[in-house]
Amino acid sequence: MSSTPIYDFVKQISDSTISRFFMPGHKGRHPFDPFFQDVSRYDITEIEGADVLAQAEGIIGESEELAATLFGSRATLYSTQGSTLGIQAMVSLISGRGDTVIAGRNAHMAFYNACLLLRINVRWVLPSHTDPYGICGAVTPDQVERALCDCPKAAAVYLTSPDYLGNTADINAIAGVCKKHGVPLCCDNAHGAYLTLGETHPIKQGAAVCCDSAHKTLPVLTGGAYLHLGENCPWTKQDAKERMALFSSSSPSYLILASLDLANRYLAEEAPRGYERLRGEMMEMRRLMKQKGIACLDNQADYAKLTIDAGRTGWDGLELAAKLRQSGIEPEYANPYYVVLMATPFLTQRDWNRLSEALKKITPGRPITWEDTPYCLPEAVMPAFQAARLPWESVPADLAVGRVSAQTVAACPPGVPVVTAGERIHEQIKNICKKSGNFTLKVLK
Repeated sequence: MSSTPIYDFVKQISDSTISRFFMPGHKGRHPFDPFFQDVSRYDITEIEGADVLAQAEGIIGESEELAATLFGSRATLYSTQGSTLGIQAMVSLISGRGDTVIAGRNAHMAFYNACLLLRINVRWVLPSHTDPYGICGAVTPDQVERALCDCPKAAAVYLTSPDYLGNTADINAIAGVCKKHGVPLCCDNAHGAYLTLGETHPIKQGAAVCCDSAHKTLPVLTGGAYLHLGENCPWTKQDAKERMALFSSSSPSYLILASLDLANRYLAEEAPRGYERLRGEMMEMRRLMKQKGIACLDNQADYAKLTIDAGRTGWDGLELAAKLRQSGIEPEYANPYYVVLMATPFLTQRDWNRLSEALKKITPGRPITWEDTPYCLPEAVMPAFQAARLPWESVPADLAVGRVSAQTVAACPPGVPVVTAGERIHEQIKNICKKSGNFTLKVLK
């Protein structure tokens, strides 16, 4: 059986009768709900023997080494603050190599915010076959090649794969392009931790560094994540630990750390069979959808995600999501164009039966031809970190067209910037902002 040093220590403390003259304040005896009374026994801080996440040399360091073996990385570091912390650390590492990074526009807000804080310029690459919101599609090797030729002093290439809808980039080919140009490839693999069970995880495909939100697809508590360093990573584990410490809390959750620790055992013992069963369930759902005439995106690499193409099915995605809710199905995400369903081996047969019955109740209609055009990158007038510090005013969205944005606007989820500070707002951006509920915008005076 795979060892679980963090969980074993936390369990030992929970079972002991020691007097807790240390944080947190509940002292293992939460005064309210019985659930929290039980959980609080496992909720500790960095006491003697518990190791220190920022300088992991004891039980946390041992567990991280086990994770690195499972993921095939040179080093794997734990985060209790989601992939956001991993993204912040990656951008901070990149900043030591230069002031410009090439990035896919479908990057999460956490990347953009880190670049703003660290005064990093972003040379955006718009994913191919993008949708009106700019989130659907993948950056191609040719696009990366052209971007690196146009910006030879770029410090790194930063990509999101899989994206929120399940689209995956050709990381293996893009890693080859980056190697030729001598720049590291950094990946936001927040939705793909489980891909380590095959050969499509970014670390196995040649990425220098990547982050995974373990809690999205593995049995890990919300906030649990990894930062992986690949064999060709130009930074050391100590470099990464120091950059993570710049942004992280000095009081990490041991409940989350213990769940990451237990995930090692799951990955080593049960996950291969569990995800093989999941692949079969998803293939059956896709077969049923095809039979019913329900269109979905061909995101077979990210096979744990089922993205219904609502427009091709003849539905508004928001209406389709409401229809699924009537059958007891709560989607991960829905907008007028898509409905995203995320699955793991921990769904029950009852859940699969319910989804099957819900899909059978959907009657496809005539495909909807959306009037919106593919998302168009706005003009970059000045660096975001400069614009964010200038005087601004709030105006109705209709009056913001042609003005330079003083803020970043994103619909969350998926958290992809529609417009960033320093970019000129055009008509399409105004329309997207209004559809997302942003009826007033901050613009530079």
